[in-house]
Amino acid sequence: MSTVLPAHDVHLKGERVHLRPFAEADFEAVVRWWDDPEVMDYAEGKEDPHYSREEIEGIYRGTVEKWEALLFIIEVGGAAIGETWLQRMNMARGHKQPPDNAWRVDIMIGEKASWGKGFGREAVGLLLRHAFEDLGAHRVAAMCVFEFNERSLRMFRACGMREVRRVPDLVERGGRKFAEVDLEITRAERVARADL
Repeated sequence: MSTVLPAHDVHLKGERVHLRPFAEADFEAVVRWWDDPEVMDYAEGKEDPHYSREEIEGIYRGTVEKWEALLFIIEVGGAAIGETWLQRMNMARGHKQPPDNAWRVDIMIGEKASWGKGFGREAVGLLLRHAFEDLGAHRVAAMCVFEFNERSLRMFRACGMREVRRVPDLVERGGRKFAEVDLEITRAERVARADL
């Protein structure tokens, strides 16, 4: 395993949100977020997950190295409130034939006091602009959003994404089974939305 997280130098700034490159020191906050059962219930669909720091670092390092992923810390007022990714499409169910320039976003607002304040929507909006304007993306997807995570589904839809796939009964929560929902927005759809 690498000892240094592969880095990039992309900074994306909005009205309230600053997406800056993830640094080694950010693992301190990330480990704390992953240790919060409520945060991880929405992020991983597991009500009582247990991950060691080594496992968490392995997930982040492996994703960056394997999938050409840009990993960001979400800052508001200089404080880290979450993390987000922009990575090449790495799920078979998200591929199209012939292949296109597809990317996907993932996001976790780890500081629960920042939930429901529009920071996620602004962060995803910054990622979409970067993907379409700077990376030449044909489409950008949000994959594996849990059906019970209504706040995230509303946020992605507010960013112009539409549901393209629902895979039933993939996650269990509280004794019930829920679907994973995949959403996406194409370049043409983004251009047509003057409000985005």
